[in-house]
Amino acid sequence: MSANFQIRKVAVLGAGVMGAQIAAHLVNANVETLLFELPAKEGDPNGNVNKALEGLKKLEPSPVASPAKITYIQPANYELHLEKLRECDLVIEAIAERMDWKSDLYRKVAPYLNERAIFASNTSGLSINQLAQAFPENLRHRFCGIHFFNPPRYMHLVELIACTGTDAQLLDQLETFLVSTLGKGVVRAKDTPNFIANRIGVFSMLATKHHAAVFNLGFDMVDALTGRYLGRPKSATFRTLDVVGLDVFAHVVNTMRDNLTDDPWHKHFELPGWFGYLVDQGALGQKSKRGIYQKIGKEIHVLDLHTKEYRLSDAKVDEEVKEILRERDWGMKLSGLRRNPHPQAQFLWATFRDVFHYCALQLERIADNARDVDLAVRWGFGWDNGPFEIWQAAGWQQVAGWIAADIAAGKAMANEPLPVWATEDGRTGVHTAHGSYSPSTQSEQARSILPVYRRQLYPDHLLGEERHYGETVFETKEVRLWHSGDNIAILSFKSKMHTVSNEVLDGILRAVDEAEAHFSALILWQTEPPFSAGANLLQLMQGVQEPAQDAGLFGKIKGAVNRVKYTVAGHGGIGDVLNAAIGNVPHVEAVVAKFQQASQRLKYSQVPTIAAVDGLALGGGCEFSIHCTRIVASLESYIGLVEVGVGLLPAGGGCKEMAQRAAAEAKGGDIFPHLKRYFQNIAMGEVGKSAELAREMGYLKSSDRIVLNRFELLHVAKEEAKALNATAYRPPMHQRQIPVAGRTGIATLKAAMINMREGGFISEHDYNIGCRVAETMCGGDVEAGSLVDEDWLLDMERKNFMELLATEKTQARIEHMLKNGKPLRN
Repeated sequence: MSANFQIRKVAVLGAGVMGAQIAAHLVNANVETLLFELPAKEGDPNGNVNKALEGLKKLEPSPVASPAKITYIQPANYELHLEKLRECDLVIEAIAERMDWKSDLYRKVAPYLNERAIFASNTSGLSINQLAQAFPENLRHRFCGIHFFNPPRYMHLVELIACTGTDAQLLDQLETFLVSTLGKGVVRAKDTPNFIANRIGVFSMLATKHHAAVFNLGFDMVDALTGRYLGRPKSATFRTLDVVGLDVFAHVVNTMRDNLTDDPWHKHFELPGWFGYLVDQGALGQKSKRGIYQKIGKEIHVLDLHTKEYRLSDAKVDEEVKEILRERDWGMKLSGLRRNPHPQAQFLWATFRDVFHYCALQLERIADNARDVDLAVRWGFGWDNGPFEIWQAAGWQQVAGWIAADIAAGKAMANEPLPVWATEDGRTGVHTAHGSYSPSTQSEQARSILPVYRRQLYPDHLLGEERHYGETVFETKEVRLWHSGDNIAILSFKSKMHTVSNEVLDGILRAVDEAEAHFSALILWQTEPPFSAGANLLQLMQGVQEPAQDAGLFGKIKGAVNRVKYTVAGHGGIGDVLNAAIGNVPHVEAVVAKFQQASQRLKYSQVPTIAAVDGLALGGGCEFSIHCTRIVASLESYIGLVEVGVGLLPAGGGCKEMAQRAAAEAKGGDIFPHLKRYFQNIAMGEVGKSAELAREMGYLKSSDRIVLNRFELLHVAKEEAKALNATAYRPPMHQRQIPVAGRTGIATLKAAMINMREGGFISEHDYNIGCRVAETMCGGDVEAGSLVDEDWLLDMERKNFMELLATEKTQARIEHMLKNGKPLRN
């Protein structure tokens, strides 16, 4: 295998749900991709693939970072295009989970593979060694399992599974490609049924189902208890089943039942009568519009086990149990649940106990170490913490004692004792600064030393591991400036959702000064997403679609708003809001001016400034980004100027910057067509739901970088800073002659908005806000083509911001956002 091996072109075999979405994510990463399917029986031979590509366009959340990406997937079929496989360095099989079908396909395509190609099966649980038997013996060293989780764009986990003869170097090269090119978290799994994440995740669901029946809890009650209170997706347990599909879940459980006959929990690998009742009716979950849940109008209904009818979902968690679940300390939480006699508490403790018990006993069989189990469950099912992390955080010896006592009392789902390693004296957990425990070697295994992981300066962190973010330059309540031993300064915010307050503005101004005096560059990077949810000045925030691992195996996009706990009493006026929002700063306009000053300092700093964006970059967060020398954004960045949601306009330089970009794009010609799209983005509060879309909207420039693995973001940002300095970086020159669209542009934009207002698409106040955005971006009441400078545009931003702030309707919008965490349309 060549040390310089590169995966240039990939073929995906099978255009079903997973195959088509894997192909979509490959083109997200700019990988040339062929998508194969059986030839259509009539018409275009590629008809089956084309139908699958049309289906991709309808999926929500979108499997592609930009709709245009779908056109890069090349359709192919097994009758006409097998020769094209010779051009591919990686072939991923993603057809139905049938050993016989897969074996037939392997025999068919093997003669067309080139001598360096990797062939991988995306099976979710079939034996890789058994599948390899259908592969020619002389090619088996290039065969492995590559299990993506659904949806492939959003779920971080990919499990890599070797067969007995897989070439070790080949697997390392495939891992490198998955981590850096596709942005994935790779876990090496042993060849056991359902591998790691599904084995543990599905057992957790089976244990939840079992104890729900024991404690007589309805499906909606179980979901109310097992979602965000436990640091798991909002879809919890049974909603997740509906999203995954009851038929898919049944297949995974049947795989366990058929292949794990010696598992001490084997008798629990059964599906209850109600499950078969739903499947027989075709109620398979979300894809059939009915499953455990059913949406009737705007109401969510849930199956009642006693009546077999759907009833309104209205579960309420017991107040005492709720208090326990709000406890942040896992030791307090688990002991509280164990002690409390309420069925809801007992159900939760029993489920935790049996999942811990199962993980401890199966660890040696399914994984190399405890870290791989925790990361697989986190990345594959969207848990905030893996099972071993929770056990360790709650006090290892204490929890082990509780589990052992329950096993002895016959309360556990299996009577097998905990393994010796789990109960040995002095054990405080499985994760340490040196590595994670491996039962097979009875030692702590460090993380992978593959060179690709050197790009992850701060990889995903496990409870129990040490984490140290460099040396502090200065630190305040709201920000910290630090470095990691090189000459690049890093500024991280400490505010909730990394919102921008008056103190954060002070921190940015001071950080630029420090960077110019002592460092070669300044990077804005947060230790956790989001980058910034906007200005805390008036809690500028608006509901947007954000990625979250919200449905376990499938993930969802959910509306993300900054849910501010501060409540404005009655209608005390904007003064009250401002006092809360900006900490009694007396002059709001001075704070807005400071915001503009901070943006301008980032733009004109003597050293390059890099915005390393991950997650939300809204309002002020977006404004800071677009003023930096470069943006380095993770693909899952959600970028936009959303101030209209609270009745305002961007006044941290956002309007000014987009007007400048329009003028630059016009190159001396008509500014208006270029300005119009930026105006629409701002006036409609549009957000780019990926870094690619943000680039199409003009928030990212062609020189800005998009990174698929968010854990590589800081590394790439530092490399960009070094590259800028390698060319003797100088800041841009101040623009003193910016052509603007003037009163003609304002009139044209107003005319379009009048039509929208008359048609009932926007309110009178929306029209008022839009007019002020138009005035600001067009440079005010001047002739079209007039030349202005940046200060002129910044003054217009401030003036219109303050005048909107004085209106009752904007005040109502701000107060509504502060009270309810969502925008008011008035």
